[in-house]
Amino acid sequence: MTVFSTGLALSTALTVATLTLTTLTAPMTWAQDGLFGAYDPRQQETLWNEAIYLQSSGEHSEAIEKLKRAAHLSRISDGLNAKSQLPYLRAEIVSHRALEQLAMADERQAYLSRIESTTIPSGPEKVEALLAQAEWHQYALLQDIDEEEETTARMGKAWNFYRRALNESIATYGEESEALIPALEGMVRAQYLLASHRGIGAAMPGKMDRDLRNNAAGKSTFKRGLSVLVAMQHLNRDRLGVSREIQADDLIRMGDWAWWTGNRMNAISFYQDALTLANGETLAVDTGEVSVSEQAEVAVESDAVESDIDSSIEVTEATAAKGDMADDTPQAPMTSKDEESSPSELVATDNSALELAETGGEPSENALAELPTELFPTFRILNAPVALPAVPGFGPVLDIKQGEPAEGDLVVSFNISATGKAINLERIQFPVTEGARGPERVIRRLRKMRFRPVFEDGEPVESERMTWVFEPKHWAMPRATATESST
Repeated sequence: MTVFSTGLALSTALTVATLTLTTLTAPMTWAQDGLFGAYDPRQQETLWNEAIYLQSSGEHSEAIEKLKRAAHLSRISDGLNAKSQLPYLRAEIVSHRALEQLAMADERQAYLSRIESTTIPSGPEKVEALLAQAEWHQYALLQDIDEEEETTARMGKAWNFYRRALNESIATYGEESEALIPALEGMVRAQYLLASHRGIGAAMPGKMDRDLRNNAAGKSTFKRGLSVLVAMQHLNRDRLGVSREIQADDLIRMGDWAWWTGNRMNAISFYQDALTLANGETLAVDTGEVSVSEQAEVAVESDAVESDIDSSIEVTEATAAKGDMADDTPQAPMTSKDEESSPSELVATDNSALELAETGGEPSENALAELPTELFPTFRILNAPVALPAVPGFGPVLDIKQGEPAEGDLVVSFNISATGKAINLERIQFPVTEGARGPERVIRRLRKMRFRPVFEDGEPVESERMTWVFEPKHWAMPRATATESST
């Protein structure tokens, strides 16, 4: 009897200990349910803290569940369109992106946009929300998550969110604020995306790689993108009084855009203007004073952009047969009569950069101011090749490994030609892989890239030899095995 009682007492003690341990290690939300009640809004802070911790630990699936519950409590407490749910929605989208659940992220992004449009008033918060929405559509385009028809619609969304962000920035900060730059930078990226969508340019970052070529669209694309870059140049130079180095960089970016769209003569003119500043000399500038909104007017005509996108999808065999923009020499785009733009369709300004686009590189005399004779300090530019598009907010087309190569890395050396192409390519170390995907895909992409060439005495020249190293992540499938050899 004593043994039985002792055993029963021991069993009871173990049961109590187990229950106590279970209670102590149970999720905090159980305790919160008991403390606050199932729908008490005070649970939201606990759920938020747990979700952020899980995200930082890479446990995104678990974080999503807690964020969904927090958003649900927010809607119960504050209504279906509650502003209080915005942080939970944004964090949930971050986790979906980390898990590459892009379709779900896109769905949640659309819901987020609806809530933001009804709950956020005009002001800085509105600007940030519009920029974030535009960034999502840019990311989705670069990841190529849509079918062709859906891509066209998303292109319009990306453009319109950036356009609205610019308008909201002007209303919030005024015409002369540095706070306009993020929206203008986004509009520049949108123009590169549109150009790529129309088959103009070269390899883009991410998975956006379309083979269609529509050379007839090149002129209107070039003018529209240039007008955004001119707006940014005038803001920097005339309103913000930036350094000559930044002024030169603005001209280089105009040259990059012209180079990308196949307008080589205009590109060289912009690059040479940048070199003039770098050599301590003074540029002739236009004398007109116009606002950023007027300068960007042609670019923010949303109806024109959307119809332009729609009309660019169909590429006739005759147009496609006239040339490929990926040839060694960038070709000036072929333009039909229907594509010719009248001067009234350009930005309403005397800006010499836009006149260069119209006059084939020669500025008109009435746009030039008297040239001062003062000389300024010099600085070096255009002395090394640069992979395009060199635009803030875009990642590299190919991620180059820094440091010494490992045994399984791809190592290649090459020159950049005066026309901006990788030439004389030599395989220094070429891994041999098992499976269909191999380092050849990197070399093919390298050949499709466009570069800003080196300039000497104001003219593009072939670069010196350069060596790039690429890690297996560029071609290896998950859990793929490989053996390496070098030549």
